Amino acid sequence: MPDSITLGIVDTLQIEPSRPFDFRHTFWKPSHFHTGLERHSPTRSWRTFRVGSQLAGITAYMTQGAVLQLDVYSDDAWTSRHSDMLRSHVVHAYGLHEELGPFVALASANDAMRRPLELFSGMRQSCPENLFEIAIISLVLQNATIARTTQMMNNLLTHYGHVVSYDDVTLRAFFTPSEIAHATEEQLREVDRLGYRAKYIGRFAEFFLENDPETFAATDRDSLVRRFQSIKGVGPYTAAIIAGHAIRDHSALGLDVWNRKIFSRKILGLEDADPDTVRSEMSRMFPGWEGLAGLYLVEEEYLASPASPLLVAGHPA
Repeated sequence: MPDSITLGIVDTLQIEPSRPFDFRHTFWKPSHFHTGLERHSPTRSWRTFRVGSQLAGITAYMTQGAVLQLDVYSDDAWTSRHSDMLRSHVVHAYGLHEELGPFVALASANDAMRRPLELFSGMRQSCPENLFEIAIISLVLQNATIARTTQMMNNLLTHYGHVVSYDDVTLRAFFTPSEIAHATEEQLREVDRLGYRAKYIGRFAEFFLENDPETFAATDRDSLVRRFQSIKGVGPYTAAIIAGHAIRDHSALGLDVWNRKIFSRKILGLEDADPDTVRSEMSRMFPGWEGLAGLYLVEEEYLASPASPLLVAGHPA
């Protein structure tokens, strides 16, 4: 494991989210596997980010005035421009200014959504990663259990990422394309245990070395899908999933064998159903909101036994 980099407080940002807003389940999702990139307590979240060339960590929490506060940690090279970039990224990553009224009105009429809406009123989709990071996470999630995905992600972050300490927490920080571009396919397959996925890492790194992830922000979904499909081996399904997360497409519904069974049980009353049937029924029930509705159903399923539980007390180690 690389040596820890100590970050100091450099700024404090305040953001007023649209209402209703569920801080806890917007920043922490019961279904998300443990990466070490973030930790959560009942009232606070800690997360690392890449902001331009800077490593940064935030401590996020709600003030008594119902404003989201971000205590920002980095090094002496941090500037007000970095703060502006981070603010913009966090607002987009967590959908802090999105209007959920139309979704709530639609979902409230559906029996399967009543309990999820009660549990997670104001929960937003969360995607704090940039496009390169989304691509890597999508890759290690393919055809893998949570345990296998966690193993692969841990190997990659240990061998190519960073460790940062701030606010009495120690977290991992993602690697950049240039920091993993030197890894050989053999090393990725044998040492990092990526299996068939090893051949794609270099292709992702090469693509994002030539295409800065930050320049994709204003790109439309179809254009993103086409650009991702230019990466050898990336098909329309994977490209669509990456693009849907990046531009916060609430209609984008990614189906795998696990969540398909959840949706089949909750909306069809069946143990399982074919993907086309599930997708068609989700579109009929939640037109334009299929992905967000799916998120609420999945998080309800995992809430009693989270993949990465909240800290009971104190800071993470």
